[in-house]
Amino acid sequence: MSVLRGLCMKDWINTIKYYLRQFVELGVLLLAVSVFAELLFGPDVAFFGSTVTKNLITLLDSIGDQGVAALIIIFAVIFVYRKLLK
Repeated sequence: MSVLRGLCMKDWINTIKYYLRQFVELGVLLLAVSVFAELLFGPDVAFFGSTVTKNLITLLDSIGDQGVAALIIIFAVIFVYRKLLK
């Protein structure tokens, strides 16, 4: 009975990981599309908000002000994201 329960829990965890991975990929895709649309059509794109690139530039500037710790965090996020894609 406990072996069966362990397999069921493992299946649940794998299912949750799959959906989280799909959600992250969707978020990255939407971010890329919104930046691309804003670059093509200007800051007044109807569906993606008005200042996506401005917000990204502000985020990158604030990360740049934090120094080496921010770079380590960025590399860690990239490493985890690349591992999720495999």
